[in-house]
Amino acid sequence: MDNTTPKPQPNLGRTVSPKRRIVKGATENPYEVIHDIELDWWANAKSKYLSQYRFDNIADLQDLDRLLQSELLSYRWGYWLANEADYDGASIDEKQTRDSLGKKETEIRLLKKHMGMDRKGRIESETQSIADYLSTLKKRAKEFGIHRNNQVVKVLDLFADLETYIGLHDRTDDQERAELHVTEDDIMAWIRETAIPEYQEIDDEFRKVQTYWIREVN
Repeated sequence: MDNTTPKPQPNLGRTVSPKRRIVKGATENPYEVIHDIELDWWANAKSKYLSQYRFDNIADLQDLDRLLQSELLSYRWGYWLANEADYDGASIDEKQTRDSLGKKETEIRLLKKHMGMDRKGRIESETQSIADYLSTLKKRAKEFGIHRNNQVVKVLDLFADLETYIGLHDRTDDQERAELHVTEDDIMAWIRETAIPEYQEIDDEFRKVQTYWIREVN
């Protein structure tokens, strides 16, 4: 009579524990994990992907969900192989698990390449980001140059007007200065009420644009 205890059958899909956990993907769709270890893994992986990459539409988010599911299985089988047992300590078929892990990792590499998350995609993204940044800087430099030119033109115009008023003041008597509105009080009023506000208007408009620059660069 053979009293040998039967060896537990390996299972790549679930552990002995019947308790299941539900998580949400990037699309907010529900997905099932089979252990608290996977619950923590999913939350961390999802958070990192969403913080480190930009996903512009629902198709990108659906791809991310597929990637998370594939990487979850890769994590699960890698964990089991490292421990030579599943989460509950039941034995596994190491060859079958290793083969499944290899196929899944190949699938993950292809999916990441499709999503631009491989090394080539990251380099291209970084290169494009640098190019966009330099292009923006050139545009801002040009706009700043135009602003400076507007300031210089305004200063020259105002100074020419001031020179005219002072010249009239110096060549006329008190009665003529009053008639021409070029008394010292008139000239000071013009500086306060016209010259300074007109110059500041140029500067104020530029400060508004500059605020957007700071937001964009940061």
